[in-house]
Amino acid sequence: MNETSLGGVRTVAQLRELAYDSGFEVVDASVGSPVDPPPAVVPHLLASSGVERHYPRSDGSPGFKDAALAWLLRSAGVALDVAQVGATIGSKEFITTLPAILARQRQDRDVVLVPSIAYPSYAVGARWAGLEVYPMPLGADGGPDFGAIPEEVAVRALLAWVNSPNNPTGAIYDLAGASRFGERHGVIIASDECYRDFGWSGQPGSLLEFGTASHIGVFSLSKRSNLAGLRIGIYAGDTDLIREIAQTRRELGLMPPGPVQAVAARIFEDEEHVLEQRRRYLERLELLAGWMSRLLDTPVSPPQGGIYLWVPATAEFNHDGTALARMLASKIGLVVAPGENYGDPRFVRIAATISSGQMEALAPRMGSAG
Repeated sequence: MNETSLGGVRTVAQLRELAYDSGFEVVDASVGSPVDPPPAVVPHLLASSGVERHYPRSDGSPGFKDAALAWLLRSAGVALDVAQVGATIGSKEFITTLPAILARQRQDRDVVLVPSIAYPSYAVGARWAGLEVYPMPLGADGGPDFGAIPEEVAVRALLAWVNSPNNPTGAIYDLAGASRFGERHGVIIASDECYRDFGWSGQPGSLLEFGTASHIGVFSLSKRSNLAGLRIGIYAGDTDLIREIAQTRRELGLMPPGPVQAVAARIFEDEEHVLEQRRRYLERLELLAGWMSRLLDTPVSPPQGGIYLWVPATAEFNHDGTALARMLASKIGLVVAPGENYGDPRFVRIAATISSGQMEALAPRMGSAG
């Protein structure tokens, strides 16, 4: 973990201490960790898979792959084959290990491009691999402005990350520009699509809709199915890249547990629970946006997509997200993530992973603080 990440961890820990001292029951919205129940069938599937005795396939069992491929076809209209998909132990470990895996055979490429406001793990993985991180400026649509990347950086770029809806801003943007940039400069494009089920102002697209050549899509069941604790997801795309990645992951012993793969294969078939989770998150985001609008006396809109509210600190807080976060912790008992952790210190990120009971408890506190 780099120094910036360590600083962010320390700041959130300090905010939790302030919240504990507030006298309120603490509501921690600093991490997007699901709080709602997974599909009811999950415990039964874990107990009855019959595959816990032997080592699981690192890249995914045949049943897991078939279910993942069918889901990709239904949800994104992307038809792939079994050589183009693999299993992850959640998406975070894949994100942080991918640069090191790709760099083994591409030592002339030493830069990873990340959105300037983004999930910190993109940069953490690049630095862990000994690579340079180049923050891409954001365009008017909230996505990376690939046209602003200098040629001398582009020719050294190994990998570029995109994430729509973006964590933390919620921006939904077209991924065609990323695809064209990758093709023009020989850069691998990786798309973190773990929030693609949560589009509020439109349906987020998939990078794989633009073909698979030098493209990798990363998907997770953590948020859509409340299975973050089981750590399971998929990576898919370019046949040669998927084969290369799968081989290295096999050598490293990165194997999603067999019973968890069995659960995922079944859960990929069920969309009803995802619709219910969409309803929960949208309701919470709209409530939080309304509360923060009144608290700050300035309009705060729900995001275009995703499960986070990206809130600017007002002049009252000197446009300092950490100052706003300290007020929320000390006066309301609400812990949020300062925007400095994601690339913009003027904001805070509030996760909608707050239980219904906690939302009810927050309502009068937000009103009295305002």
